[in-house]
Amino acid sequence: MNYTDAHNAFIWNFRLDYDPVGIRYIFDEDEIESLPVTHKSKAKISYCMYLAAARSARHSLFMPPERLQCKNAQPVFGFRELTRDVDGKNHEKYLLDPDLSWQAPQEKARLDVGACKGIFMAPLDKFDEAGLEPHVVFMMVVPFQAYHIMNDYMGGTGKCNLPLFCTPNSAVCSGSVYAYKNNTLNMTTMCAGSKASGKTEMNYMNVFVPGNQILDTAAQLKKRIETTGGPSLLGKGGQAWPGLDVCSGCPMVKFEKVEE
Repeated sequence: MNYTDAHNAFIWNFRLDYDPVGIRYIFDEDEIESLPVTHKSKAKISYCMYLAAARSARHSLFMPPERLQCKNAQPVFGFRELTRDVDGKNHEKYLLDPDLSWQAPQEKARLDVGACKGIFMAPLDKFDEAGLEPHVVFMMVVPFQAYHIMNDYMGGTGKCNLPLFCTPNSAVCSGSVYAYKNNTLNMTTMCAGSKASGKTEMNYMNVFVPGNQILDTAAQLKKRIETTGGPSLLGKGGQAWPGLDVCSGCPMVKFEKVEE
């Protein structure tokens, strides 16, 4: 299985609304010139906006530090140091308490200052073409899809539960860095910034799978389909998505095949 196989498996079996997006943090400046970038932003925009373009328009993008507009994301990626005047103040609308508001950005998942030279983002299948490995795979999904993805992740990686890491904001930037640094799936709700800038509509969740585990997750999905007949986990499982989810177990809801 390759990234294209995984990409298609998630889209077609889970009926995703958006392409899964591979995220690669660039730590070596020499790598930048060889990145297969198809588009560039004309203005400074947020990390969420870059990802929206990758998942919706299938753009391959590179975000250098100087093209990131979001003040909350800048220290998450190590593009600048945290400061109480800026970062603590930015969190007071969420937490009100000044000390707690300064503690919050310090406890987010962050990359070391100066280590990351920029971020490459593209639909997951394009990583095969480029010969690159994503550090994180981002999927914007509804909760029902997230449930199935997380079950296949757990089955594919030998886990039976998942701790999730959410912060007052930075749902997408810190949410993805947490998955990368801790080598585990993470899921977050929208945050204020991802709602307004990243088009995380209110019924969507953000799911982040470590790049080195995405193929295991897709392989587990494939194995379940081969074993049970379909991707659905409802009832006995194995139905074509989404399966018969009407009044589970009701003796009145029964169907039989019509003979020709």
